[in-house]
Amino acid sequence: MRHWKLIVGAVVVVLLVVGGAWVFALSGGLGETAAGDVTDGPAASAAAKVAMNDNTFEPASVTVPAGTPVQIELSNPGQANHNFTSEALHVSTGPMKTGDVKTVSVTVPKGTTQFVCTWHQGMVIDV
Repeated sequence: MRHWKLIVGAVVVVLLVVGGAWVFALSGGLGETAAGDVTDGPAASAAAKVAMNDNTFEPASVTVPAGTPVQIELSNPGQANHNFTSEALHVSTGPMKTGDVKTVSVTVPKGTTQFVCTWHQGMVIDV
């Protein structure tokens, strides 16, 4: 009987260690934490403004001058948590709860750069 308790205990420990390693590995992805030039609060008046509603960005696209630093003000009036992430520019707001406002400062290259919410497939905006 004692032998089985040791085996079951060892299996539980292994599962906890492996599970913890997976959670640690997955939680470090872009979108899980803020990255790049992101500040809390609203931007200057000249910033592009984007709302993160439930599973959509509004507007669906934003036009900004290429090669020039710009600010994008993000608000989350929706019910779900979101993030605003561009792997190409290595920037992310990290988690944004309902009511949060953050400002992302980026220099967008010529062409279209996509930003996504990494938690909601299909939640994409072209900048």
